[in-house]
Amino acid sequence: MERHLSLIKTDFKELEKRVFPRFPFGFMMFKDGNSSKMVYEVKDISLTGMQLCFRDGTHQYKIGSIIEGELHWRGSNMKVKAKIQWVREAALGISFDTSISFEEKMRSFLSFENIVAHIKPLHKAELAIELPNNLKYWLKADGVLDLFVWEHTSQGVSRFQILIMEQFIEWEEGIGLKTGKLITQRDLETPLSLEDEFTFQIDESVNTEKVEMALGVVRKISQDHLPLEAREFLIYKLGG
Repeated sequence: MERHLSLIKTDFKELEKRVFPRFPFGFMMFKDGNSSKMVYEVKDISLTGMQLCFRDGTHQYKIGSIIEGELHWRGSNMKVKAKIQWVREAALGISFDTSISFEEKMRSFLSFENIVAHIKPLHKAELAIELPNNLKYWLKADGVLDLFVWEHTSQGVSRFQILIMEQFIEWEEGIGLKTGKLITQRDLETPLSLEDEFTFQIDESVNTEKVEMALGVVRKISQDHLPLEAREFLIYKLGG
């Protein structure tokens, strides 16, 4: 089961942490235009920026540097110009240099249709992924979407989480819906499994735009990836 970590309260915001399993391979890549050898995995992406991870060495970028290159996602390509916002060892956080035309292209690149077309059902036995206890379904679209559905030990869905473009939507039995935004994501060094620790800033009340975003994706998921009964359950709990 995914781990609920300590609730952090301050005068300004409420943060919650979760630990989720991590799939070791990502297929959305960023190729640095300044060096043909610099290829980064896209850890997460939104309409305004992305987090990159360089696993095969070191980079020379500093905060404030400009980076240009091309996103590659299984046949979908897009040129990007951005500014480095933060640097953590081999990871970079960048914000896009946007324009009206760029925003239109990025919305197409990250459209619901394109996200759903890139989903991998990691719970399927043929993928040979060892799932945590009580994790029934796990759908992933590289850097854009993670959908986790957990069930009770006996039967029935106990909770689900949807992480989509830095947004967090969660439903839990007895608690209901909550929404938030991804603040940090980091790899955990665990001996038996690959895990990521996420920190979310929780909204004071449920954000309907984030819920609608989740619904937009869930409605388009095929039965090959998620059984009809499970999909309809998620839609119902999201208020669709």
